[in-house]
Formats: sequence, structure tokens, C-alpha cells
Amino acid sequence: MLTTRQETILKLMVDEYVTTATPVASESIARTPELAVSPATVRKEMVELEEAGYIARPHTSAGTVPLDSAYRLYVESLVAIEMSRIPPSAQRSVLDELADVERDVDDWANAAAAVLSRLVGNMAITTFPRAVEPRVRHIELVYLEDLVAMLIVVLEQARLRRQLIRWERPLAQSHLEAASIKLRSQVLGLTRQEIENKPMALSPLEEEVVDATTEILREEDHATYTDHRVHGLRNLLTQPEFAENDRLRALLEGFEDGTLAEAVLNETPDGSVVRVIIGQEHEGDILWPLSVVICQYGVPGRALGAVGAVGPTRMEYSKTIASVNFMSSVMSDIVSGAGIG
Repeated sequence: MLTTRQETILKLMVDEYVTTATPVASESIARTPELAVSPATVRKEMVELEEAGYIARPHTSAGTVPLDSAYRLYVESLVAIEMSRIPPSAQRSVLDELADVERDVDDWANAAAAVLSRLVGNMAITTFPRAVEPRVRHIELVYLEDLVAMLIVVLEQARLRRQLIRWERPLAQSHLEAASIKLRSQVLGLTRQEIENKPMALSPLEEEVVDATTEILREEDHATYTDHRVHGLRNLLTQPEFAENDRLRALLEGFEDGTLAEAVLNETPDGSVVRVIIGQEHEGDILWPLSVVICQYGVPGRALGAVGAVGPTRMEYSKTIASVNFMSSVMSDIVSGAGIG
């Protein structure tokens, strides 16, 4: 159990280290107005904090740096983060920027990631809103050649899925058009379960198309935040923590092969709470040098997505939490206003 003085020292150390990215000296902490004690007293407290696993000394003669447990204590000590921490002018700018593109899901997902990255000064990630129960909005069979057709299924939020279907005997375009018309009358607006439970008198061709459609819907049911946008990798790479080639290489490899984004999105919490995951609290070691602040957005029971920020463990947590919370609220309003889901 830490004393009040030790908690104050930790908070001051985190604040200074976030700003400077250099080890913090006891003399620097002792000079702050919050502490009316000598550097020797601060050094004594720091020894105890180091033994308790809250701070570490990179070099014998250098100052100390916070560890993950110090950041966790710091985050939990923050008072409720309100959107008012974001200046009203910045809020208006964000709202105006997203209002210009909100009719196009792809554009505003991109814009949201760019805006959040700018707000937090680190990397940001957003996903497209995904319907809780995907429904068929349109279905089409397109003739390619005698034995091959392209099945096009449009789901909520104009999500397009394509699949090749091969036939055992040649089929004319007119047969495919007739099948498309009939199937649209049968399955539009339905979920996978509703299609499977609905009695339909179908030809073998139509049954094959319905089976392919339900398989597409089944894959959508089990998909989690597959479509996403990332912005601000450059912000992350310019942080001092990634000056080492090995760390930089691992980060770039994770970005290129998608494992970084997948690991981040796997941290998304249920509900509207903002979740903060710090360093080695992450399940996968790809995120150990990083902290993630992430939240859901959308309309419960209809359509949900994720929005988050990624940075070094030495990030400005209060600003980042407020920014993610604000973006989640804005994006939820867009989903609700657009009637998505």
C-alpha cells in the first residue's frame, strides 16, 4: 500500500516523463510545489517505489522511469475524464470535418482515424460500423461465362461480398437474371437465421445461390471488426521509444501483416466504457511496448464499431482517454442519425 506522498511522487514522475521522455531525477521532483521535502527524502521514497516495482533506473547514475504498474496507478487515479477537456474550438472542428463526409461510411471512417490521430498525437484506428445481425440488402448474379457466375451480396452499410459460383452445365444470362429477381423477393432484408428458417420452393440453381449467401452471412456473423482504417503511424514512429531498430522493425512488421491492428482491436471492450491497456497487460507481446485506449461506438443491438488510439506507454492518458471518448460519442451520433443497422 502506497503512502499519499509516494502516490504524489509517482504522479509527478509520470507527468514529467510523459513530457520529456528522459529519466526523472529526484531533484526535479523535489522542486515541485506539491512536495515540500528534500531531494534526499524523495530519493528514499523512490528506493521504496523501485523495490515495489513501480519505477526502474535504466542506468546506475541516471534518474528513474515509470513502469507499467505506475502508469496503471496513474490512470486509475484520474478523475472522470470529460469531453470538456477537449477545447470547444477543437470539438467544432472535428464535428465540421466529419459532417462533410458522414454520408459515405468509407470516407468518415478514414476521416475519424485521421482526426483522432491528430487529437492524440499518436496512431489511431477505427473500424466500420458492423450490424449485430447482418441482413441482405441486395443480391445479384452476374454472368461471367457459361459455367461461371459472380454472386454479389450487399449487406448493411453497403458492405459488398463477392463469390464465384461454378455450374455443372452452361447457363444463360437470362436464367441468372430470373434467379436473381426471384431470390431478391425471398431473402432481401433477412438475416442468416431467418433465411435458413424460411420455407422456399427453389430450383437447384437457386438453392446453391441461397447456400452461398447464407455462408457469406455466417462468415459475417463470426467476423469481428475486420474492416478498419489506421492513421498516424508516422506519429507513433517518431516517439523516442522507437528509436531502437529492433522495436521499429517489429512495429512495422506488425503494421504491414495486420497483426498489430488485429491485436489492438481484440482489446475492444463491450459497451461504451473506455478501456486502457498498458504495456505487458496486453495478451500479445507485439503490444508490450505500447498502450491502447479503445472504446466501442454505435447503437447497441443495431450496429457497432471500435475507435482507439495507440501510443507508447508514455502517452498523455487524460487527453487520449478524453479524445477517444469524444470520438466514440461523435461516431455513435453519426451511426444513429444515418439509421445504420
